[in-house]
Amino acid sequence: MTPGRRRVPHSAWIALAVATAGVGWSFWWLAGDLLTVDNGPDLASREYVESRLAEAVDAPMVLPVRLPDGYDYGRHYSYTPNDEHATAIDGEPTFAQAREVMFMPHDGVGEDGDLPAVALCVEDASAKRSACPHPGARDAYIQRRYGRGLLTFYAASDGNRDLSAWKTVELTTDLNKVRWLH
Repeated sequence: MTPGRRRVPHSAWIALAVATAGVGWSFWWLAGDLLTVDNGPDLASREYVESRLAEAVDAPMVLPVRLPDGYDYGRHYSYTPNDEHATAIDGEPTFAQAREVMFMPHDGVGEDGDLPAVALCVEDASAKRSACPHPGARDAYIQRRYGRGLLTFYAASDGNRDLSAWKTVELTTDLNKVRWLH
């Protein structure tokens, strides 16, 4: 005679169901966490721009209050260190001789009639030696003054080199006045 099947108590089935649900929920949570893409900081936020500008002191960044039609927020903020202070000691500020930012068209850069990428370099107008790139005579660029700063706007892409929209943009050093930041 074969022994009969032994019944599993209901409490064991309930415990197994709870454990399975817990493990399943953990896998869903982990998968969701792994699939969440971090796109990095918001490049059009004041906080991001402030953090990039805080990397160096001395040369104030001058930015357009409003961007010309067709342009997106600034990106690729950088600075040229002052030769005298090129290697800062821990805790000490790095001194900037010049600052630069790039503005890209909403639709990207193309060679046939599209807007050019525009770089803006800001340096002290009284500097003995320029830290901003000086485009050649054939290249499109505009120079303007703002306070003690000399600003050089230059076409940083091939194709259309028209910078006329940048000749009259209102400028500021106050990030709270910059309309394209949030």
